[in-house]
Amino acid sequence: MAKYLSEVYSGKRNIPQPDSAEICAVPVDVVFGATALVANDIIMLTDVPEGVSVADYSISAPQLDSHGTPTLAFSLGDANAAGDDLTTVYETGLIPGHTASGSVVRCGNALASSAATTSVRNLALKVTTAAATAATSGKTLTVLLKLRG
Repeated sequence: MAKYLSEVYSGKRNIPQPDSAEICAVPVDVVFGATALVANDIIMLTDVPEGVSVADYSISAPQLDSHGTPTLAFSLGDANAAGDDLTTVYETGLIPGHTASGSVVRCGNALASSAATTSVRNLALKVTTAAATAATSGKTLTVLLKLRG
């Protein structure tokens, strides 16, 4: 299991935070290196501050699995303190980047928006199924979060 950091989580980019009941669109980019993703890899996206909820999200990516029957899949949720697993899973079976022209996955339920906001959460993706033919090298996956203060 490897842990990857988004540009926001690693401190390369800052993101706006909502300061009221407004919804703030926040892009979080993950640039992949040459190493193929394997099952149970964790991609740390961003800290969601206390008092802020995830109202909606979408995940877009160019082709990440070039096999005729792609298998690369993710879960989205809150990472544990060690950052090596998800303590709360909001959605499973997310498959961005599964076509030759890339693809977008949109929020399919309201679990993220109804999560407790009494503490800081570490939003992360977990690889649940590795790619049949990895095509992630040098590519960027973007998670567009809609955060509400």
